[in-house]
Amino acid sequence: MKLEVRSVKLIVITVAGFLLLLLASCSSHKKTVTPTAHLDYQWMTAKMTMDVAAPGVEFKDVSGVLRMRRDSAVWISASAMMGMESLRALITQDSVVMVNRMDQTYLAEPLQQVAEKLQLPATLQETQALLLGHGTDDPIAIQFGPYKAKIRYSEIHWDEPTAFPIKINKKYERMKL
Repeated sequence: MKLEVRSVKLIVITVAGFLLLLLASCSSHKKTVTPTAHLDYQWMTAKMTMDVAAPGVEFKDVSGVLRMRRDSAVWISASAMMGMESLRALITQDSVVMVNRMDQTYLAEPLQQVAEKLQLPATLQETQALLLGHGTDDPIAIQFGPYKAKIRYSEIHWDEPTAFPIKINKKYERMKL
């Protein structure tokens, strides 16, 4: 099945989920975020609930898991419908891998290329700093143009090593920006 005939809604979900990951690094529309030097952590895991809005679509109470290793990786798994995982993404210092299970597509690109294409000054450290907020369970609001997200954390665990699994089904179609 070609990407052109897929539902527009599924493509918007992919783009909104992907932008949610990269919105954290948009310092040109927000005050500058300093890396999380004030927090002494190496690992962070949290359950989260997100509200995501993009032009023409809005998702409330999307559940997910956020895992981070300081200065190394951000891993997000989001479940939008009936608790089934719909999106999984991994951002490292140099790459972005995202798997959209609903649309059976994946994206695997260099971080710099993705940042340039979306006109975002993206770094892993800025992304981690914004996603951490104040290191508490206070909600975090992110906005970039018409895209908005509100993230609420629960069950935050610090310094418990974890894995960042990402598997791409052979039948999935590669998506290009």
